[in-house]
Amino acid sequence: MKFPQILKQRRKELGLTQQNIADIWGIKSVNVSDWERGKFMPEASKLPALAKRLNMSLSELMGEIPRSEDGGPAGSELDDAPAIVATPRLIPVAGRVQAGADGLLHIDDFPPEHPEGYMAWYTSCVEAYALRVRGESMSPRYLPGEFVGVDPCADVFPSDEVIVLLEDGRRMIKRLLWKRDEQACFESVNKDFPNIIVDIEEITALHLVLGHIPKSAFRPSI
Repeated sequence: MKFPQILKQRRKELGLTQQNIADIWGIKSVNVSDWERGKFMPEASKLPALAKRLNMSLSELMGEIPRSEDGGPAGSELDDAPAIVATPRLIPVAGRVQAGADGLLHIDDFPPEHPEGYMAWYTSCVEAYALRVRGESMSPRYLPGEFVGVDPCADVFPSDEVIVLLEDGRRMIKRLLWKRDEQACFESVNKDFPNIIVDIEEITALHLVLGHIPKSAFRPSI
């Protein structure tokens, strides 16, 4: 079997939902749905953690080693890869975010040396940050008082939700639909706004939105 079929079958064997898998990285369940439909592949950096969550070796997950009926590798004496150990990093709450009537982001930034607080979150990016959602403008995807994590270090792929930083200073929170012919197309969080196409040269950065961070992860300023 190929990766999408293996992922879906193994997830169901363990009684996991797509959101259970997505919660490993704080992303949306739609990403896992896209993987299972073969629409997209997860980033290579996500595969070891995914294999561990599914109690499989990476080779089994990728279909390189067939699995026997008892769930173990068939005809193989290979040992599983060592467990990956990760610890949460304290990332600063760098501001409050609200989508305006123009579909753009309004972010009340805090000076880096005086963040509103910190979130305990799993990320290897030293530049990662969190934003506290303000107002109802991004409901129901993001509710007032919730936190979202942002990773400026990660590669961005179609279907990822991103913060788009433009040369003219505007910022948007969108889902990347495609990049081609020196242009990028984005879908709005608020469905009242149409998709937009932006010239690549107008984009200064795309920061990956990791998704919701539980409020319980909040730590006061230290």
